[in-house]
Amino acid sequence: MDPTIHQWRFKEGDKVYSADDADLGKVTALLPDAAAPTHLVVEKGLLRKQDLTVPISAVCNYEDGTIYLDVTKDALEGAG
Repeated sequence: MDPTIHQWRFKEGDKVYSADDADLGKVTALLPDAAAPTHLVVEKGLLRKQDLTVPISAVCNYEDGTIYLDVTKDALEGAG
């Protein structure tokens, strides 16, 4: 295995923040599964809920149940 790949243990309910420090929401699912996730499904919004699918490769840090990404909120939303 490539030693540069982090083996983080993400879980549902983890908070997610973008590179520009925007609160994106909480993880609602790990795709394809928790054993080997490639993407995080993040639910954002209070009234109008919307899901963002975020590739694990966008994660730069994981600490105390909080996931930090290396991409901005605008870049994620623009990617669809």
